[in-house]
Amino acid sequence: MRRHALLLAIAALAALAACQDSDVGRPCKLGWAENGPSPAPTPQTAAGDYFETGNLGCDDLVCIVSPAPAGSRYGDCSDEANGVCGYCSKPCVSNRDCDTEDTGLVCDLLLLDPEYLGTLDPETRQRYLSDTISSSYCVVPR
Repeated sequence: MRRHALLLAIAALAALAACQDSDVGRPCKLGWAENGPSPAPTPQTAAGDYFETGNLGCDDLVCIVSPAPAGSRYGDCSDEANGVCGYCSKPCVSNRDCDTEDTGLVCDLLLLDPEYLGTLDPETRQRYLSDTISSSYCVVPR
């Protein structure tokens, strides 16, 4: 009886997790923006996508600032004074993963900056990136 109740509780938690809305597209703040490039990137100043993993403000731990025109959905900072100029993202395989109709984001390949990769010592690069130099994420369409 106890085992049956435990299985039902686990199934209920799994169903609840599956029904929760994704936060893809919601505003987020790059954690390194305060100590990173000066000034911090905004949708109007970003020359490319600024990407951060491990961001606790997003369910999938990914926050991105992309170039976008002012007035567009991702072109204005929701709280520029506090550096909230990004949006939550996640790894994807297709636009369906990005819920494109609701978010306006598409699944696209992000390439890591070769200059940045050149600054990493081989051990660090292998530990955190292995041979990865690109991956697909939900981003502002180009």
